[in-house]
Amino acid sequence: MLVDAGLPARLIEGRMAAAGLDPAAVEALVVTHEHRDHFSGVGAWARSYQVPVCVTAACRKAIAGGFVCDRLDGVVVREFQPGRAFEAGGVELYPVATSHDAADSVGFRIADGTSVLGFATDLGVASPALIQSLQGAGLLYLESNHDESLLLSGPYPWFLKQRIRSRRGHLSNEACGALVSELFHAGLKAVVLGHLSEVNNRPRLAYAATRQTLRKWGAEDDVLVLVARQDRPGRVLRV
Repeated sequence: MLVDAGLPARLIEGRMAAAGLDPAAVEALVVTHEHRDHFSGVGAWARSYQVPVCVTAACRKAIAGGFVCDRLDGVVVREFQPGRAFEAGGVELYPVATSHDAADSVGFRIADGTSVLGFATDLGVASPALIQSLQGAGLLYLESNHDESLLLSGPYPWFLKQRIRSRRGHLSNEACGALVSELFHAGLKAVVLGHLSEVNNRPRLAYAATRQTLRKWGAEDDVLVLVARQDRPGRVLRV
């Protein structure tokens, strides 16, 4: 299963190959929301590999009427609803609404009967429902989008800074650390920090914020922390 495809299909193929993964093994493509950096390669990938695309009804409508560079023409579409589990790629996904300025953005609790992965990016605030759904995950993939100081002193116009910092924007490094603290448990094995801004963040800052949280729990040596980069594939983790 592939969650989102914000890059051209050929780039995703190349990065999967570099990580030792077979693109043809992907059985479904699941979309969190319609923003270009999550959706622009979805249609091409689905048509190329003949896999279904799973989206919410509101997201599908936004794609059809929006200005994205690709549509879902010629693609098998399966709609899902936040709060109702569904199956894709041989695992169960429980979608939870996230607080973001998209039509119907979601995060996921992904389980295969043995292990649980929590996935949540593009959210201005972590809701109680999201926190509850991600409890007990062995691996967390969470947004650590920006450093507050870099954002405020950076080159973005004020309206964009306000959008990023809003409750429908993106999680800061500090907010991500706080979310990790909410979700920490003895069985947590790894945290992957994603969706970092190349302008308003630095990998070392995101890493330090989450490590500080784990240090408070006395678990900095027990939980692997990785920072996902935009320009290269990361490590393959098995939960």
